[in-house]
Amino acid sequence: MSRLDWKGLVPYELLEPNWRLWSFIAILVVGFWALMTFPVSQLSGYIDPFYSPTILIVPLPGAFRLTCYAYRKDYHRHLFNHPLGCANPDRGDAVSRKYTGERSGVFQLENFHRYFLYAGLAILPFFYYDFAHSLAFADSLRLGSLFLLANALALTAWTLSCHAFRHIVGGNVDCYSCVAGGGARKDIYDRQSWLNKHHEALAWISLLTIFFTDLYLRGLSAHLPIDTTLLRF
Repeated sequence: MSRLDWKGLVPYELLEPNWRLWSFIAILVVGFWALMTFPVSQLSGYIDPFYSPTILIVPLPGAFRLTCYAYRKDYHRHLFNHPLGCANPDRGDAVSRKYTGERSGVFQLENFHRYFLYAGLAILPFFYYDFAHSLAFADSLRLGSLFLLANALALTAWTLSCHAFRHIVGGNVDCYSCVAGGGARKDIYDRQSWLNKHHEALAWISLLTIFFTDLYLRGLSAHLPIDTTLLRF
């Protein structure tokens, strides 16, 4: 049953604010404007996450994020208004508008999300390479290195919490006791299911860490005294 507002008249889901969608669009616009206007690819051993080797295949991870379930909910509800809330008898659409889910038009492209996941998994090691490169460059652990590591970890957590990854690790098994290693696979599936519950939050955190790391390196390029050495090897 749908939750109602305090007057008991309007389904709660129809009142959900659209700040997440527009903040997402604003972050992308500002971020890519900065990338095009003030490029900073590498500085003092730090490789900007936007200019690491992943930039060579950026359309693939970009498509992976765009088709992510965490973002689909926002642009389905607040951009296309189709539907505002699936569980409601009145979804907020026109009565004559037939709900087809993701089975028609451009929404068919969202079904390629599982394939974009493979590209996302393939580029994760590059972010850890960026972290290792920053350590080797200065033979020390610096504050910027920690930001690169935090960014890599956030992207890893978001990628591994993906619904499509959940299907790969165990969601496609009907009987765990009927397959070899079923017990271990069930344990992995349960752990990933816990991570999957936080998928939407991880999607936003990982997006923000990318842009924060980029802004941090831009601050260094502007000669701001924000970096410090924490440990020498």
